[in-house]
Amino acid sequence: MTNAALARHIAELADLMALDRTGPQRVRHYRRAATAIGRFEHPLADLIGAGADLTRVPGIGKGLAGVLEDLVLRGASQRLEGYRARTPAGLVDVMRLAGVGATRARVLRRAGIDSLPALEDAVASRRIYELDGFGPGVVRRVQDSLAARAEMEGRALLPEADRLAARLVAHLRSAGIEPCLAGDIRRRTEIVAVVDVVCGAPPGALWDAVGGIGDARVDGSRGDNPVHARLEGVAARLVAAPSDRVEAVAHHLTGPQPFIEALVARARARGLQLTPTGIAGGTGSATGGEAGIYERLGLPWIPPELRDGADAIERAESGIPRLVTGGDIRGDLHMHTTWSDGAATLRRMVEAALERGYGYVAITDHSPSTRVVAGLDAARLRAQAAEIARVQEELPAIRILRGCEVDILPDGSLDLGDETLAKLDLVVASVHSSFDMSGARMTRRIISAMENPLVHVLGHPTGRQLGRRLPCAVDLDEILRVAAALDVAVEVNASPRRLDLDHRGLRLCGDLGVEVVVASDAHSVAQLDNIRYGIDQARRGWLQAHRIVNTRTRGQLQEWLGRRRA
Repeated sequence: MTNAALARHIAELADLMALDRTGPQRVRHYRRAATAIGRFEHPLADLIGAGADLTRVPGIGKGLAGVLEDLVLRGASQRLEGYRARTPAGLVDVMRLAGVGATRARVLRRAGIDSLPALEDAVASRRIYELDGFGPGVVRRVQDSLAARAEMEGRALLPEADRLAARLVAHLRSAGIEPCLAGDIRRRTEIVAVVDVVCGAPPGALWDAVGGIGDARVDGSRGDNPVHARLEGVAARLVAAPSDRVEAVAHHLTGPQPFIEALVARARARGLQLTPTGIAGGTGSATGGEAGIYERLGLPWIPPELRDGADAIERAESGIPRLVTGGDIRGDLHMHTTWSDGAATLRRMVEAALERGYGYVAITDHSPSTRVVAGLDAARLRAQAAEIARVQEELPAIRILRGCEVDILPDGSLDLGDETLAKLDLVVASVHSSFDMSGARMTRRIISAMENPLVHVLGHPTGRQLGRRLPCAVDLDEILRVAAALDVAVEVNASPRRLDLDHRGLRLCGDLGVEVVVASDAHSVAQLDNIRYGIDQARRGWLQAHRIVNTRTRGQLQEWLGRRRA
């Protein structure tokens, strides 16, 4: 039982308590505890197994400790099961939609709407407008949230797919089978429909190997090719291929279809045939290796992250740039600590950054308007500055920048005054509220914030949360043109739920000369490693290291920070 799994159970319990009319203060406590558990650095299951007193962990009281111990030691919690028994199974999903919440979910339940399909029917038939609290604005938010959720239906976020792929690869290798990843996961797409694996082994061997994974559900029969399975809620497809054709088959499955079709057309124009197993020439023989495919087509090898559509082939004809890699990153410019809603102390986050080889970090806890626990006002920023100075003295090998993630208010102003912002080394300005305003107003709102010369970085520019919230209506082209003119950097927020900007926006950044910051937005030590997902998206956007602010040395970074305020 991982911390992530425990956090999901406690978050569900909090939602069920809210639906059961438990006091809001107690519900908030359990929700905060769920967040803290998910970000906790040490496995709680190990502490429980060792007989540790969980009430000594901040935020865990006697009641919650009992639930956690039941989940770890017995696999279930009687208290959680009791709440589940008296609540319709789909009502929690309904409650979690933007615009619903516990109070409106109870209204829906009384109307017989206690699942997502029932809610979709009520919206389509407009019956929802008859219910208290469901005016046009609320219904629009519900519709957007349903649409965002539909994008994730049957799919997985990239880290979830990575975890499954790692399990599959390890298990196949232990069975003497060498796997080759393909598909969405090889292209590093934000959302993975299926984890594709190609192996030079018979279908029966793949069936037996996957069937040997305890929690795998394998569909079909033993002779099928491909073998379809599902683990941890994520779909996998294992394809058997001749060992000398594995690379070519993996290339074909990596796709996407428009890209493969463009390669097929290019092959045809050269008197060749591109098949799922390689290039066939005049004699009908095929060359199977991936490098050979591109060589026969007169192209440089195109990295999987760049295989997006026909335009990738057109770009590749001019040469493939050296794309940014994780090794190019010298520091992280967006992270949170226990000063706001982070799980680790400021010192621990800095130590963890130093352990990762970083030369600098920016501490960017939230400003007050996000309404997270203890957002920082001017006085608390001064107190934090004193701690930063102490930690800096103790850890001279890394440069600690004083920063803040400041809210962009609906009118485009910032929720901290210029006098306070001027004392910071780095200001990240982000939208955290009023996402449903018109595109014109949202665009003006963001541009107004960027026009403040104290702002260095625009954080998660479209506000999307994969599976939860669609990107806000905004004229991204205009925002990026203004960012280029003002020398404001734009973030690719590496939180797997955001990955914002996406690769299309990042490609536009490269075309327009906009500076980019790849940042983890870490709220725990473990989340510092999410920066790899931001690098994935930067590579998909054709970005080179020189376009990314935090690939620069300390001196170069300091020069850039000062240039904005000159």
